[in-house]
Amino acid sequence: MSKRRPRKLNTQAILDISRKNLVWPELNGLPDTIHYYHLTDALGRKWQTIGCHVTDAIKVFKMGAYPPWTIIIEKAPDTSDLTARELVAILNCDDKALVNDMQIILNTPVRCNQFINTIVNVNHYSIFTVLYDLKNEYLLNDPIPTPDFETMYKINPIEALSRLYLENVDTLDYWDWVQAGGSAELAVDFRKEQPTLTFIQAIEQAERVNRAR
Repeated sequence: MSKRRPRKLNTQAILDISRKNLVWPELNGLPDTIHYYHLTDALGRKWQTIGCHVTDAIKVFKMGAYPPWTIIIEKAPDTSDLTARELVAILNCDDKALVNDMQIILNTPVRCNQFINTIVNVNHYSIFTVLYDLKNEYLLNDPIPTPDFETMYKINPIEALSRLYLENVDTLDYWDWVQAGGSAELAVDFRKEQPTLTFIQAIEQAERVNRAR
């Protein structure tokens, strides 16, 4: 029977790692003593983990946060010009749908930094969970201002709808919206009634409104 490999919860790169004090100083001098290690990950966060040696400490780190042994001890410094594209590269994310959504949802440096400060373990599941939790938070508490949306809708309705719903709205989606009777006014009304409405739900609601006329 093959030996089961430990699940990797931290998949981000490690920028540097250094050995610190013994975890149990009273065992000093014994073989295979366990030390604390401090490492900096690709997001710029400093972690504390433990291990008998560097390779061991890295393996422990990759198994994910496990207080009090594997913890973030210093958050990443805010980067004033960080973009979602740069963040995707740092996370080494290769899921195209997720990458597209990250670029739409994390559309300001503030949001990119908030993502870094929110996520703990870096893996596909954690990226997915944190991203869509933040999306709902932005839809509820930090939506695109209505005047900005209405102005953008006149110039580029697809971009405007993407910003309003924080979704990747394409040309076919937009024509479904238009054929359902969708308009900037309806989109604003729907958002006021239900801030976390998805674009598909908005199309369905526009169809109901159109049929009721």
